[in-house]
Amino acid sequence: MTFVQTPLAALIPVTALMYLIGVTCVFSQDRDISNGFEKCKAIVDDQARLSCLKNLLAESPSSPSAAPTHDPWPLVRTPNPNGGPDAVAIMRTADTTRSDPDLAGLMIRCQEKPGLQVLLVLVKPFPPRAKRDVVAAFHSTQSVLHAEASPNGTALVLPIEAAALTSSLGPGPNEFTVSVKDPEVDIHGVIPLDGLAPALAKLSASCPPPG
Repeated sequence: MTFVQTPLAALIPVTALMYLIGVTCVFSQDRDISNGFEKCKAIVDDQARLSCLKNLLAESPSSPSAAPTHDPWPLVRTPNPNGGPDAVAIMRTADTTRSDPDLAGLMIRCQEKPGLQVLLVLVKPFPPRAKRDVVAAFHSTQSVLHAEASPNGTALVLPIEAAALTSSLGPGPNEFTVSVKDPEVDIHGVIPLDGLAPALAKLSASCPPPG
């Protein structure tokens, strides 16, 4: 799917980034914030949806701190409203010129147990805990991943180690190509992986100690 690069189309990567940051909030904040993001996602106009997301983040008492948007893998830290460890993640928006609109991008986040969790973030949520197969390709290697939707349905948890995404990095195009198999319509997309190795090192250093 190809998008014409108009001033409005240029807002799409920014909108996707704001949405990814919003999903991080939803994972760690209360139901009111989650409902607010659901309302923003339903707005059809790109510019209006971006404004809605920005306003919601500005109003949140626990708005996440993120690296400047020129960072291809911004680090987002969201305070836990219940006083526990912060939610910490890095994220990358999908290549909008080669991805379906329902794929927002890739998120890699800290978790309570050792290791990092890899998620595909979706604009159109799946039923919570739904199972979906994801055909994933790294360079010439292709595999089928049996993923599960997150409790709020906004992401698919991929059963892979974050380090696996860097093991195939080389001189050629470094990207993660995915095809989510769904009974209604498959979701295809490409997420660039350049800059991932240093971003993973930064994320690992920022993760709270395992409980």
